[in-house]
Amino acid sequence: MLLSAPRRIGKSSFAKKLIEEKRQQGWKCIYIDLEETTTEEGFLRLVIGAFTKNGIWKHAVTGMSQKLTSVLERIEKVSVGPVGFNLGKKEEQEDLYKSLKELIRHDEDTFIVIDELTLFLNILHKEDAGTDKVTFILNWLRSLRQVSQTKVRWLFCGSVGLRNFASVMHLGYTINDLTEFDLDELTHEEAAGLLRELGKSEGFEIKNELVEYILQKLHWNIPYFIQIIFSKLVEEYEGEMTRESVDIAYWKLCSENYLSTWAERLVEYGEYELPARQLLKLLSAQPAGLERSVMLDKLMTGYDAAKIESVDYTLSKVLTMLENDGYIMKNDTRRTFRSPLLRDYWFNKFVQ
Repeated sequence: MLLSAPRRIGKSSFAKKLIEEKRQQGWKCIYIDLEETTTEEGFLRLVIGAFTKNGIWKHAVTGMSQKLTSVLERIEKVSVGPVGFNLGKKEEQEDLYKSLKELIRHDEDTFIVIDELTLFLNILHKEDAGTDKVTFILNWLRSLRQVSQTKVRWLFCGSVGLRNFASVMHLGYTINDLTEFDLDELTHEEAAGLLRELGKSEGFEIKNELVEYILQKLHWNIPYFIQIIFSKLVEEYEGEMTRESVDIAYWKLCSENYLSTWAERLVEYGEYELPARQLLKLLSAQPAGLERSVMLDKLMTGYDAAKIESVDYTLSKVLTMLENDGYIMKNDTRRTFRSPLLRDYWFNKFVQ
């Protein structure tokens, strides 16, 4: 399963909540955060360490091949000291991963969460032979999910879209078996409740009228946006909180670095980074949004008419990626920024 949601919407927290529920039901559960590593050896250590700690490996039994017994012994040493992995030779790399696959138990209810997989793969991709390494790991993970009658369930989540990454790398086939699970914004009631609770935590009450005004300004009720505008409100709070203080807090957010990661992460779009930035600049200056044909005309600037098919394909690709990552949405026949706050930040930062 692929937990699909824009950054800062609470994917990791939701995944950990699922782990708690599954544990209460008697499942074996594993959480692996790949933000902790930048190398393939580090990836293996995290996976092996987590699987060993949670009893995912088969026990040594009579009849188990000597090779698998040897791998089990190596695995046991990982948790007590440094054990090297010789990944230099393709044959030895494939043999190690194959052995690990054969050692995983598939006969018990098991829930495995892999967090920040895309972030790790992006780093790995920049190494020598990075494309081959990324392809190998994604294919290996796919092979684990394809084991017949397995009781192991997988959840992949993170701050960078796995589907977008795989698409850019032309590796979509490695994850086409994953079911999408969408984690949407808070409901209006949940968002209002969060604002009120944040106010109580600071020792004051936010009036209902002001709660409605704040949510109207944000439009997109994700926890991070609610938290950062509240933190700005607290900084500006002197006496009674008013609409004017909300407006001041809002525009300060648009000129500071709270939203800078949205701009920085576009480098992960690779060859599609430049057209993505062009489209976002155009849309940030048009609150009502733009028709697809208008965006195509803008992207065609400087190109010969014969290039229209190529540019049109790029436009389709980039629009899908930006929608997947929560930058924009389709509103009837137009695309607009999903968040007015993000739109105003973008205009302030890159257009004005």
